Amino acid sequence: MIARLVVFGKNGKEMVQPLAIHHGESATPELKLVLDTSTEHFSEWLFFFLRDLGAYIETTHPEAVCAALNIPCGEKGIVKVAS
Repeated sequence: MIARLVVFGKNGKEMVQPLAIHHGESATPELKLVLDTSTEHFSEWLFFFLRDLGAYIETTHPEAVCAALNIPCGEKGIVKVAS
């Protein structure tokens, strides 16, 4: 699965950060922001906050991303892309 967060800087430059779904000890999948040396939890509230500022998530599997964020499928800001 491909998933990436697309945000825009002050100058309008597009910045892309990879995302990954992790399956931890619980049965609930968790969306993580992939950094150079670690991963950080990417939560529902952060998605909505960034989306309101113009960010969006591109993914080959929107259903999996929506499930990990615990939001309905078809939510604005989740964009399906070809693999």
